[in-house]
Amino acid sequence: MKRAISFAVLLAAASLKLSAQEVAQHNVKPIENALGQVTKLEPVSFNYDKAWAEKLRLSARPQYGFVGADAKAAVPGIVSVQAKDYSSGKNAFKSATITKVDYESLVPLLVASIKEQQEQIAQLRAELNSLKSRNTK
Repeated sequence: MKRAISFAVLLAAASLKLSAQEVAQHNVKPIENALGQVTKLEPVSFNYDKAWAEKLRLSARPQYGFVGADAKAAVPGIVSVQAKDYSSGKNAFKSATITKVDYESLVPLLVASIKEQQEQIAQLRAELNSLKSRNTK
């Protein structure tokens, strides 16, 4: 009996897993002008302010990324503002807002921009070969 219940639970869990994987994506369309968006991003290195890094439990080590406001102007969809609580005394907390860049969401833009560059390179090669063949005639 116990074995039958375990099998039923496993079967139910498997069916839930399948249902979750079959969730349809809507409004699927290619990313356009990815290269234009990516080239607006300005990579920087920075450190969080030491006092704030301690309060907000952020790494004090050198970081690589983007200035949040600049990234939001270039690619608004990859930037969010989050509230982060920190201690301001015994049993007292305050909240600070920090801008976060979703680097995982940036990956498809990077891939699309590489593909756009490859198309440009192919067009330039074709044009160069055409010019070379005209000059050799």
